[in-house]
Amino acid sequence: MSTAALFDRYGTPEELYTTEIPVPSPGYGEVLVRYTAIGVNPIDWKILRGDLRTQLPLAFPGCLGVEAAGVVVETGAGVRRFSVGDAVIRHGRPGTYRIHEVVPASQEADELTAMPARFSAEQAAVLPVAAGTAYSALRQVGLRAGERLLVHGASGGVGLATVQLALLMGAAEVIGTASPRHHELLFRLGATPVEYGSGLPERLAAFGTMDASVDCAGGPQPTVATVRLVDRPARRVTIVPDPEAHAQDVPFVEHVPLELASTLDLIGHSAFELPISARFPLSRAAEALALSQKGGSGGKIVLLPDGIPQ
Repeated sequence: MSTAALFDRYGTPEELYTTEIPVPSPGYGEVLVRYTAIGVNPIDWKILRGDLRTQLPLAFPGCLGVEAAGVVVETGAGVRRFSVGDAVIRHGRPGTYRIHEVVPASQEADELTAMPARFSAEQAAVLPVAAGTAYSALRQVGLRAGERLLVHGASGGVGLATVQLALLMGAAEVIGTASPRHHELLFRLGATPVEYGSGLPERLAAFGTMDASVDCAGGPQPTVATVRLVDRPARRVTIVPDPEAHAQDVPFVEHVPLELASTLDLIGHSAFELPISARFPLSRAAEALALSQKGGSGGKIVLLPDGIPQ
């Protein structure tokens, strides 16, 4: 048997319950993965709340989670890309709040990526959403070496990834907005921090025009600042689906194919890390989700199989 955190109806994190289910068997072109770390993201509680039921319809009982790291423990017929014992990163459709999962193994399915040995399971588990989204956003604005980049919400998961990837791409300067308690971290990563909140457009005006902007926060002030400082709409992007931002010519991010694999190629052996602020056993997934929904944790949240020290 295997453990999974499931829910039978849309609602709050309290809807989640942990149960034992049979270990599935992989079919043709599939592999069975045992997860060792699972990422928790805002999209999880949005799915649970029913916000995305049109875009991501679920059959109940539902299972949350769009990223995880683990090990291939069984392969189905026709699988050549992975072997038993391979460390992998799972990303894409919901379903990782569990210990075992059958996953399509083909590159076309784009749900499994080989896990580089340099990353711990925890770091690998929180890469797809944050780093993958950041990579697509930077490609969308066409960031080039020597340019200046503005990052709103630079202390969140996607924001921190954007800062680091932009510098790996050769950005001359990265200006990152965040609350003061996160400024030391941004400075250590190589960004110039600016206090988020009331009066933001005026504070940013002192830095002059920017070549491109990635908005990871959303809201009126980041949108106003972006439009004032970045002339061309094609050099702006937001990861927050905000109608007002769209009306002001700040387009929503479009994910590129093979996003995670491309991100890992860019990172290579360079320094890159996403801070992890909280760890929970899978049996306490509801608590982890509630913390994510509350926000402001200052890092990524991971679930671990019960029995692993937290």
